[in-house]
Amino acid sequence: MTTLRYNIIDVFSSTAYKGNPLAVVNNLNKSNTLTKPQMQLIARQFNLSETTFICPPTTPTANLRLRSFLPNGEEVFGAGHNSLGAWWWAVHSGTCDVPENSDARVYHQQLGDAVLPVEVLKSSAGEIRISMRHGEPRFLNRHADKALLARALGIETVDIGLQGPEGTTVLGEAQVVTTSPARHLLIPLRSKEVLDQVSFANKERIAQELASTESHNSGVYVFTAVEGKNGVPRFEARFFSPGMGMEDPATGSAAGPLAAYIWNHARELVSAEEGESKTVDIEVVQGLKTGRECLMKVTVGGRGPGSIELSGTGVLVADGNIAIPSADISF
Repeated sequence: MTTLRYNIIDVFSSTAYKGNPLAVVNNLNKSNTLTKPQMQLIARQFNLSETTFICPPTTPTANLRLRSFLPNGEEVFGAGHNSLGAWWWAVHSGTCDVPENSDARVYHQQLGDAVLPVEVLKSSAGEIRISMRHGEPRFLNRHADKALLARALGIETVDIGLQGPEGTTVLGEAQVVTTSPARHLLIPLRSKEVLDQVSFANKERIAQELASTESHNSGVYVFTAVEGKNGVPRFEARFFSPGMGMEDPATGSAAGPLAAYIWNHARELVSAEEGESKTVDIEVVQGLKTGRECLMKVTVGGRGPGSIELSGTGVLVADGNIAIPSADISF
């Protein structure tokens, strides 16, 4: 029986069993290159929100190619916990070398047709921090019927909308926003109490509402403003994708678009200053309803006006070998 090494990383936390678990499979050995159905079978076996395979790149501008799959076999291309966790493992395992206590080293990841830079840093204490630059934000379809969307989530129509410092609604509509090939429907909610009440039980209706916005590889990202720490604006979020079939404890591919959405449409929530040159740090906490506590840090404007950069860490919780499925087994 031929096997491959795998690792389970809890992403966006330095505490085991508190981050978003990701299965990382090392597929760099060209003699055992997996087919897509084999990757899909392995992802279904792990049954985590996502499984990422580290593969040799197919373009000379990339250092690693990452392929990520949901348990239902759908391949996703977002720059979230699926890729940040894979890079954390690559540094932890020595696959990608990073000198300790040095300036960040830049690598490039291939996600589908896109090649995006990744900065990795390892402190003298051994902490590994990954920062990923997202693509240019795109603001796509708005959801046309707030009542239908609220019904799908088990809340009231008046619950959709986020208030600003003066008590007025500054974000009143749900909109598809993307900074990568993954598209997510961002839904502002008026309070944490409403956020906790959201139900993802009606998967079919949620899928219908996503389809109405022409979202692809997507889910619903509900969020609200909460009290920040040390002066850093903070938002709490929850994510559900019908393809995952479960609530995702942390969704970096949605946290980046969330920061862009707020920066472009409700800047007063994160900055009292005007001007595109302003750099703002935003924190997004997620996973509390699943018993997790994931912290994603997003910087807006650090790499130029409106740029988005996501950062976080991880921790190893398990490793082992998994049998390579027979090429005769279909997904």
